[in-house]
Amino acid sequence: MRIVAVGDIMPGGILAGVDEGYVSQEVLSILKNADIRVGTLESAIGDEPIFYEEKMKRLADVIYAKDRDLIKLKHLSIDIVSLANNHFFDLGPKGAEHTIQLLDEMGIKHIGAGRNLEEAQRPVVETIKGKKVAFLAFCDWRNETVGWCPFATDYQAGVNPMYDDYVVSEIKKYKAQSDYVVVMPHWGIEHTWVTTPQVYRLTKKMLKAGADLILGSHPHRVQPIVNYKCASVAYSMGNFLFPDRLITKPRSTYYPEGMLDVSSLPITEGYPYVEHVTLKKWKPLARVGMIAFAVLNNNVQLSYSLTKEMDTGAVSLYNDSHIDVLLKRRSFLLRYLPYSIVFYAEKYGKAFLRRLGMKNKF
Repeated sequence: MRIVAVGDIMPGGILAGVDEGYVSQEVLSILKNADIRVGTLESAIGDEPIFYEEKMKRLADVIYAKDRDLIKLKHLSIDIVSLANNHFFDLGPKGAEHTIQLLDEMGIKHIGAGRNLEEAQRPVVETIKGKKVAFLAFCDWRNETVGWCPFATDYQAGVNPMYDDYVVSEIKKYKAQSDYVVVMPHWGIEHTWVTTPQVYRLTKKMLKAGADLILGSHPHRVQPIVNYKCASVAYSMGNFLFPDRLITKPRSTYYPEGMLDVSSLPITEGYPYVEHVTLKKWKPLARVGMIAFAVLNNNVQLSYSLTKEMDTGAVSLYNDSHIDVLLKRRSFLLRYLPYSIVFYAEKYGKAFLRRLGMKNKF
């Protein structure tokens, strides 16, 4: 049984209205050569930018794509998307409900968010080659990681919360009903190579509860894959199809009504508050993503290929031996050393190198 997973997807931005040529044939071939394909839709969908009031109060980053661009998921043959992330509700509850309706009409299944908690926690269960596979998704709640996002309640729309005890109980419940459990958490700190101690501890709890495969998202950078004896973890698959985009005051996604000379706009790679329309470009390492290949049998194993998003927004396969070596080293450390050593070496080692005046790309 072969599952192919990709990282974060936002189908609009500078690819708004683009219907072809945005993904290479090699990438499409990989996606089609799978029993099931999954990814994270990290975007609200809607033609009217009625931004969520709570987001605007916080001057938060607002991300959305137009209705017509959601069809890219079908072009990519994506079967299941996680909606458990901090941008799915950027157009408010009505925007979330609209997105769910569009996905249902397109026949794309979804997990991790809904009109209420019962819908948000509902898994997708697929029978593949005679085996039952349950897909679950959760979103972190810490300000230092994912930041603010609405959690679903019995009467309110939101995402499926990532409280440790709750996650463990959900995994145990569906493991008892299924042959395999695949978990898609939205967690960690953006633009980092190594995840947080909290994420590492929760990973161990998930595995102990019966998770067979964990496919992480949110950091916008690839992080290590770790293959344990009977289960595998991809801590972060980075960005997959998440093109540069225009932003407007305070820092919300913007789509002009007519033609706009993008070359004349100011450019930022960060997350500033802006006064005028600005081109928000990803940092170079955020353009690198990961396609993870999982073979589910008695010994679940993950492998990967790297992708890269060009300035045009197009995605193709990518080879970078430096990143491969870095991921393999961190994978080894995460598996065999106490995590505190890995985390603090990463955190304070870079600061030490900077004091020495040494440059370190990675």
